[in-house]
Amino acid sequence: MPLPEDAVAHAVVGRHLRLRRGETLTVETWSSGIAWARAILLEARRRGVAGTLVYEDEETFFRSLSLPIRRLPAPSTGALAAETDAYVYLPGPEAFLRLLGLPFEELEAIRIRHGPAWERRARGRGLRALRVNIAAAGPPAAARYGVDPESWRRELLRASLVPPERLARAADAVVRRLAGARRVRIRHPNGTDLSVELAAGPPYVADGRFRPARNRAFPVWAELPSGMVAVGPREGTAQGRWESNRPSFDRFASPPVWVGGRFRLARGRLVEFAFERGGRAFAAAFARGGRGAGRLTAVTVGLNPAVHRAPEVGALARGTVGLLLGDDRRIGGPHRARFSHLTELSGADVDVDGRPAWRHGRPVDPTGSLQGARGADGGRDARRR
Repeated sequence: MPLPEDAVAHAVVGRHLRLRRGETLTVETWSSGIAWARAILLEARRRGVAGTLVYEDEETFFRSLSLPIRRLPAPSTGALAAETDAYVYLPGPEAFLRLLGLPFEELEAIRIRHGPAWERRARGRGLRALRVNIAAAGPPAAARYGVDPESWRRELLRASLVPPERLARAADAVVRRLAGARRVRIRHPNGTDLSVELAAGPPYVADGRFRPARNRAFPVWAELPSGMVAVGPREGTAQGRWESNRPSFDRFASPPVWVGGRFRLARGRLVEFAFERGGRAFAAAFARGGRGAGRLTAVTVGLNPAVHRAPEVGALARGTVGLLLGDDRRIGGPHRARFSHLTELSGADVDVDGRPAWRHGRPVDPTGSLQGARGADGGRDARRR
């Protein structure tokens, strides 16, 4: 049985990036992701692909934050993006708790890391760029969330190994269901009843397949694990109540887990909210977000059958519906804000133009029969301590 690093490397190089002999690959990692980086580079070289490693030593990075000359190290250089066929980033740093307390702009620069100059070069090159998020599931983050680190990583591993062809079939079915649709209504026994009109234009699809980086309708980066479709709302049309039944995770917030979010939207904007836990942190972040913070920018549908309870990827869980508020650049959207929040709901009923499309989080075929197996809450991994 292959090691987890080798299994992920095979999926990254072969199934997702589809690298061919003679092409080039750059792998960028922090100290904590070096085992994953080595495996990816080895797999690439086994296939005749020239590989380059970009290594950020965490201790050197944190020591550089105290230098009087420069507050932050320079972001990743765009020159690499312009000279390689594919790019893999393994997020860090693992010791992220040492970043708490940084001003918003500085923290965002570290989190994003690959800024506008890098993105321009990547788009010009037509780069295939993949962020491999299993590297971010380290013991410090698990402890902060109160989950078992091995369970979290196992679930991310399984979710990362779902074939992109399988996710693509699920995505195509969702896109067909929403094609030409005008209105979506989302309901749940917990009191959720929200309607929204859909904007014209193509949906955002994250299924492990690459779209041309030159296409500005999609972000430069693909994510692993993957599995989501997002559609934009028509401005000012979202109306109703929403109650999340899945926790929201933000490792940089205090507290980092927000539970029981209840929202009321009117004319496309958030007008009321409350939480069972984490409401004060949400309110502070929302207040800093500025004018665009309360705008509904996307409705999402999860596709990945291997995501159940793992932190930070809940919106990918098959049958989970989400609302994205504020900044939507993560899905290639045009809305900028200093706030972004994705709230999730599993087991929802969704009607499209008055016809049932999902019941209890499962798709309904044209005859009215439910399709698929158990929903997003059927798994047991990444369980709370």
